[in-house]
Amino acid sequence: MIKAIWKGPFFLIGFLFVFALLSFSLYHHFVMNNEIYENQIIYDGITPIDKAPFEPSSEYWFGSDRMGADLFYQIISGAKYTLGIAFAASLLRIFLSFFGGVLLLSAGKVLPVIKGLGQSFYYIPSALLILFIVGPIIAIDQITFWEKAFFQIMLIVLIAVPNTAILIKEEINLIQSNEFITSAKLMGGSRFRILFKHVMPHLWPRLVLMYVQQVIAVLLLLAHLGILGIFFGGTIYREYGIEFTIPVSVSNEWSGLLGGYYYQLRLAPWLVFFPVLSFAAVIMAFNFMAEGIKRAGDQLPGRKKMKKREKVKEKSVSKDQSFVFLTERKIG
Repeated sequence: MIKAIWKGPFFLIGFLFVFALLSFSLYHHFVMNNEIYENQIIYDGITPIDKAPFEPSSEYWFGSDRMGADLFYQIISGAKYTLGIAFAASLLRIFLSFFGGVLLLSAGKVLPVIKGLGQSFYYIPSALLILFIVGPIIAIDQITFWEKAFFQIMLIVLIAVPNTAILIKEEINLIQSNEFITSAKLMGGSRFRILFKHVMPHLWPRLVLMYVQQVIAVLLLLAHLGILGIFFGGTIYREYGIEFTIPVSVSNEWSGLLGGYYYQLRLAPWLVFFPVLSFAAVIMAFNFMAEGIKRAGDQLPGRKKMKKREKVKEKSVSKDQSFVFLTERKIG
């Protein structure tokens, strides 16, 4: 499975893009001291010829904001935080959901109630729910950056656990419907042994795919929170002249850049365009990785057999339905 994933061109393209971006961000932090060039006025000798915000050019690849801060290096600086949040939150989502899915296997009559509660999250926008809970808390100055960050990550994680746990539980049930699981039960295998000895080899490729999908979901959620003004770790305000204050992300995290510059869309549209483009490029890279993992998983012998069985069942069901329909028509 692992060799098949690395041989897939889709996975490699997505992985190399994310790896290169993360490596450059870490290089900027540790080697370049996380320095972001700022210059509010450009001079031709002693004569000022332009003032911030600067449009994209050979000097400012992505342009600059009102304070003259280079947007390209802001995006590079924030990449490690954005990707780090997505990686950590998604890992916690899968970890907690796996144990939740295992517990749901023995839920019994309570399962329909739990499913109903989990499905209710489909109809509640996650970004709005987090806004109502986190908004008042991150406005408190006495709470430190890391306390706010921890609270936000845990809320991002917990909001997705119910639905993901139900999905993992259904995947386990699908695997347990195979004949080799029935044979293991008849031979006296315990639930614990069957789960980790027989189910997990077939489940973990699906968990890897679900992890990549959760990374995409977290990135989308962060983008929505940024537009709503919820920045990771809190928000600070920088004064611009006498009349204006600009909301700024503490860490240059991408959702903070997007939300902070959203109100300057008419003045400098590139300030919104490039953070959105960064989100889109990374999400596309993870979609490529997910497609590569999916194709590698479909090549597994066990997965092929399961697909064949599903196709046979679908054909038999369709034949039975057509037979009933014809007989009913004759009787009528």
